[in-house]
Amino acid sequence: MSSVRVLVGTRKGAFVLTSDAGRKRWEVEGPHFAGWEIYHVKGSPADPDRLYASQSSGWFGQVLQRSNDGGKTWGAAGNQFIYDGTPGTHRWYDGSPHPWEFKRVWHLEPSLKDPEMIYAGVEDAALFASNDGGQTWSELSGLRTQKTAPDWTPGAGGLCLHSIVIDPLQPDRMFIAISSAGVFRSDDAGRSW
Repeated sequence: MSSVRVLVGTRKGAFVLTSDAGRKRWEVEGPHFAGWEIYHVKGSPADPDRLYASQSSGWFGQVLQRSNDGGKTWGAAGNQFIYDGTPGTHRWYDGSPHPWEFKRVWHLEPSLKDPEMIYAGVEDAALFASNDGGQTWSELSGLRTQKTAPDWTPGAGGLCLHSIVIDPLQPDRMFIAISSAGVFRSDDAGRSW
């Protein structure tokens, strides 16, 4: 019988829950990163042992973690998220111009087929990609530089790119959602929107 795994991020750490297909009895591992706020935990469809966690704290800021053994052990991944070129501005809560600045990773989305490829949705809203398992990151700046971006205004949770969906039938097609800015589609793996 196949197993089921649920990855849970909370304000008190990350948990890995496993069960058989019947789901009558569950085993809970965690909390991993006890006391840290976990924004997202995601497993790689291309490598079931590869997990990623985005954590944030007031003391240490943004930290990405990666596991290569299904969550038994974790190590730091790359944490350098630098906007491409001159960042420019978006609208602040009061409508005034506000410079783009990286705050945290809200969403992690591994490639469906390549275990080394992963996307990160961040606050202030931008899309980053890594082709080395999260060690280094590059912004896919076509989203942040498209024509409506200067008018984006933060929602209650900030100006965050909180959702990334990759089309399983057309891997170059992806959809992203940004708090208070809307939903966007790319047909070229995030280069243009």
